[in-house]
Amino acid sequence: MALFSKRQRTLLPASVIDILDAYGQAEIDARRLGQPVTDPRFGWDNLVGVVHMAMLGDDRDRVIQELYQAAVMAPNRNQAIFGAYRLLAEFNGTLTDQRFLELCDTSLEYTRSMKFSSGHLTGYEADRWIAVHGELRSSFDKIVEVAVPGRENAPITKPLDVGESRVIARTAPPPDGNTFHAEHRYDGCYIVFSERPRNSDDTTRTRCDETYLGTFKDLPDLFRAVGNMFGVTPYWADEDLEPYFPSRRAH
Repeated sequence: MALFSKRQRTLLPASVIDILDAYGQAEIDARRLGQPVTDPRFGWDNLVGVVHMAMLGDDRDRVIQELYQAAVMAPNRNQAIFGAYRLLAEFNGTLTDQRFLELCDTSLEYTRSMKFSSGHLTGYEADRWIAVHGELRSSFDKIVEVAVPGRENAPITKPLDVGESRVIARTAPPPDGNTFHAEHRYDGCYIVFSERPRNSDDTTRTRCDETYLGTFKDLPDLFRAVGNMFGVTPYWADEDLEPYFPSRRAH
């Protein structure tokens, strides 16, 4: 990413400029997984701290300009912009410099285009999106309200045998998150139970009866309650449950 001529003395080292796109991709991947970036190339000594200390100096405007120019001219532009934005945000996520705000806005649009939800945003990112667009629900998450099937037009669903259960929803990829099941009890009622880690220190999965949802005489009634509980489709949902979410993310 040789974006500055050899005659032009830059404040930031080439080692920072050259990995903006790689850092941006690492930040995107980490955000998707809900984990911090652990690659030592992007640690305090090699990258984040270098920019942070430069921003504390007398040439903050020049630091921002060098990151901005390198990012918008990079071949992998979206990733480099995200990387430059995140480096500046690590210093101060509420900067009002127009170049920072442009990097931020472009990064938010990029994450939205990759189907990230507003739940992935930091507080200041959500505030910035709302300041520009007015709200998150429809503009970022693309959530629209839809009609849920009533009893008279409920899709045909094969009932469970007595004592049988089936997985109907997951909140995260296995083995993480909570798994929700529909179960046909021996008294003839349908109930919902989940399998969850015991606590943050003990990941042993245990059964939890979701008694607050009630008991149901058939699967459509159960699906309707579970759909209302979630509101929108979680990480995964059974195809028979899909029609019962009252809110959907538009494509």
